[in-house]
Amino acid sequence: MNPTPLKIVFGAGLLALALAGCASPTGKYFKDVDDEANLYVTPGHGKIHKVAIMPFRAPTELIGNSVSDMMVTEMLHAERYELVERSQMAQVLNESELSLAGLSTAKAVEIGNMLGADGVIIGTVDEYGTVAQRGRSFPVVGVSARLIDCASGKVVWSVDMAERAEKSEVTLPQHARRVVHCMVGSLYAQLKKSR
Repeated sequence: MNPTPLKIVFGAGLLALALAGCASPTGKYFKDVDDEANLYVTPGHGKIHKVAIMPFRAPTELIGNSVSDMMVTEMLHAERYELVERSQMAQVLNESELSLAGLSTAKAVEIGNMLGADGVIIGTVDEYGTVAQRGRSFPVVGVSARLIDCASGKVVWSVDMAERAEKSEVTLPQHARRVVHCMVGSLYAQLKKSR
């Protein structure tokens, strides 16, 4: 019996996730998404083409950077936006003496404009830990993200999801990848419907 793409992700990590996505068209990449995230998409959202994904706010800078990197990977698979490279953001921030971590919405939009982006994705890692149940620890991850239009400062879409892993053997980073995958998969399905 062949393992499902989700089991490959849990077993082999991000590399397997990326390879699974490269081997199939976008629609098939998100076919395993059955958990719907909490999602809102503003009508008339189609004018955003180039997007900068900022590091997410999180309990630590490392967690925020890691989860936003997961969002970059998933958004690349969605093939919806042209993404600004993180090194370009770092260069602009160094020149303006700002830090990527914990940018306010207004500063994120300002950085997006400096990068020539139509929108910026900002987010928060609300939960990143474990919960004990029947003598075992299960990863719990909660993430929220939203796309802000750089021209108007308005929210284009917002998505969030918090979930406990089904198995205690799953690591926190593996579960975080699953949560972000489900978030972007739900977003992908909704954006596809509303084109």
